[in-house]
Amino acid sequence: MKAVKPAELERLRQLDPAVRLILLTGPDEATMNALAARLVALAGEEAERLDLSSSQLSQDGALLAAEAASLSLFAGARVIRLEISGSGDDCLAAVDALLGADSAVNPVIATGASVTARSKLVKLVEGSDAGLAAICYQPDRRALVGIAIAAAEEQGLRLANAEAQLLVDLVSGDQALMRRELEKMALYLDAARDRQRQVTAADIAALGAATHEEDVSECINVALGGKLGDLPDMLTRAAAVGVAEIRIIRALAIRAGQLARLRAEVDGGAHPATVVSARSSGVFWKEQSAVTAQLHIWDSVRIARLMTRLLDCERALKASGTPGNVLFRKLMTDIAHQAARAR
Repeated sequence: MKAVKPAELERLRQLDPAVRLILLTGPDEATMNALAARLVALAGEEAERLDLSSSQLSQDGALLAAEAASLSLFAGARVIRLEISGSGDDCLAAVDALLGADSAVNPVIATGASVTARSKLVKLVEGSDAGLAAICYQPDRRALVGIAIAAAEEQGLRLANAEAQLLVDLVSGDQALMRRELEKMALYLDAARDRQRQVTAADIAALGAATHEEDVSECINVALGGKLGDLPDMLTRAAAVGVAEIRIIRALAIRAGQLARLRAEVDGGAHPATVVSARSSGVFWKEQSAVTAQLHIWDSVRIARLMTRLLDCERALKASGTPGNVLFRKLMTDIAHQAARAR
């Protein structure tokens, strides 16, 4: 089948049994993961979920087709969630076997942020009558407002344009977080499809939507922007409101990966501002100025070293008997010093 737009999948009310695999890719991981969660939910609340990775499929090319054909022992329905790392080449044989199998009763929802539109995997899925592929780009602010209003309606909430804009800004365009906030509001207001409730700005403020996300985003930009003077107070405020250190490290790793991808375009001759403002960049509009500045600071070598240090720090934070807080603060300080020197 040809590629479809994420919005077309958003409108689905049930999964098509003729579609064995839906592949979601693209630079906007928030949109991709939110859409994947919604598609998995269409299998039904009682459906059994099986999680697979592309590394598992690389070792057993028949596994995906076998699982897609097997009936659930514990539920009436089953759905398979596939996480793809890298280009997706390691699961080509498995996906080919699934699409060409005699039968398949369990839908596969696959995501791969690093899988490009020109990859062999996307071409394989698009060339099959049993597969769909959608590339997720960061929606613009107007589109996000529309998504917020539609998502609110699903929860029995009426969201006016001004309140939808407020919510979009508070979650920095993160659709997964936005949907979680709407779920909280529905519980708070006792809303349902048959009990419509109006959402006010006061309701959004009362639930403290995305306060932690703003703290995390500011920590990232202070460190990667080399703002040494602001770093101590920023870390203190983040700790005071309960933002976990490992959460900041993981958010930094996501930003580092994003910078690495965008830096490749800059190294190819493009201007940082042009790269960041492009729709395909996946950078939310509120972050575009900060990311543009960071692209001027962080070259490919520095980004690679940063990603290694972030991985080492995350391992240390998860290990017992290590001075996690000390290691975290040292790394954040080192990052800020490195950025300040390179400005």
